[in-house]
Amino acid sequence: MTPQPHDPHVPPTDAAVRALYLQAQDQVSAGTTARLNRARHAALSAAPPPRRGWAWPLAAGCTALLALAAGLQISTPPASDPASAQAVASAPLTLAEDAMLDDAAADAYVAYDESPDFYLWLAANEATLLAVE
Repeated sequence: MTPQPHDPHVPPTDAAVRALYLQAQDQVSAGTTARLNRARHAALSAAPPPRRGWAWPLAAGCTALLALAAGLQISTPPASDPASAQAVASAPLTLAEDAMLDDAAADAYVAYDESPDFYLWLAANEATLLAVE
């Protein structure tokens, strides 16, 4: 099988590359092939295994520290004055504030009562969850 001339601007096809490899392999003598194989095996057996050094332990340590810092940041409540927190907690709501909260909750419930699309969406999600189970 003779290879065809190759245009340098067009990448060769797989068949053309295989043909060139077979042609090159036929031109190498058996002695040269044996000598190359022996040299390759000697080089591979003499080479030390690749060292990773401190890369993996360092990466694991940095990841652990980052996770610890994020956990502490999330679990630590913001610093506040205990006296002002006690005063806010013990202060009763005035009638106007209580009525305002009731109106806001009532408005939220009215919005759900007036929107049948919400209940259709909720029923569709429940049907999907039941189908998954």
